[in-house]
Amino acid sequence: MNTEKFAYENIEVPDDRLVQAIYSGMGRAKRIKRRQYAARSLTAAAAVFALLLCSANIPSLYAYASEIPILGEFVRALHAGSGGEQTLHEDIQAEIQDNELVIHFINDGRTTDTVAPYTAQHYSAPSRITLTLESLTEEEYEKLESQIREMKGVADVYRILSPEKEKISFVMVLDRLYDYEVVEQIFPGMLSIRLFQDAYYAAGEKAPEQQVYYLRTEGLGQDQRLEELLKKYQAEDPAQVKTQAGSFILTIGEFSSEEEAENRLSELQRDYDGAVEFQVSMGMAKEIPEK
Repeated sequence: MNTEKFAYENIEVPDDRLVQAIYSGMGRAKRIKRRQYAARSLTAAAAVFALLLCSANIPSLYAYASEIPILGEFVRALHAGSGGEQTLHEDIQAEIQDNELVIHFINDGRTTDTVAPYTAQHYSAPSRITLTLESLTEEEYEKLESQIREMKGVADVYRILSPEKEKISFVMVLDRLYDYEVVEQIFPGMLSIRLFQDAYYAAGEKAPEQQVYYLRTEGLGQDQRLEELLKKYQAEDPAQVKTQAGSFILTIGEFSSEEEAENRLSELQRDYDGAVEFQVSMGMAKEIPEK
């Protein structure tokens, strides 16, 4: 990954200051005020609701209220990074709330207290999220993908190869001018991906019309050859991109100039004795490679 690429991840700041810290760096003061106002209102409403249920001695309704997300415990919000913990589950529940994907893990008919381990990565060419979830079954992924396709702000979603068999990785390609945040919550466990339109770009972020340079392979199928290249260049943290033609390419890095990309290619050739399957390519930050 490009070391100059802007990312904010795992900012461990308590309560409202976490969201403040994230968004202050992104230049979104107006959204902070709206979120803080809404959070205060919802928290107050949830507290009154819970107090009324306790006073009325209605345990079944209080148990239901405990599943309301606002009563859960906030863990982290991130743009790129990892979270979650080992969570025994037998199914997932995924739902779309306008531009937000909410995932719950289910065991013995109830929502688990935590969420399974996950990793989120962001790339700019094209703008996309690569999400890796541990202990996800094929059936659970298919359920998840069908829900993601309904999200506002998602241009495409597709599965990619994962070097580790116990993990499933997939890509969410974002529409132009959309950004996102990943939010984790416990008691009950909830993982959400929130998409929002954003016209602000901080230092290091790639704007939609900005040229992005990167190293790429030729188009391949999701077959043994792609697996071999993933294994060979694992130390370079290659990303997988689906082209407009339906093939897949491996990419390394995202650079602001052709010179930077050429220098990285030279390093790669030196490290791998001159035999590399990559070449310098470029595209707009919101452009999907043709083939």
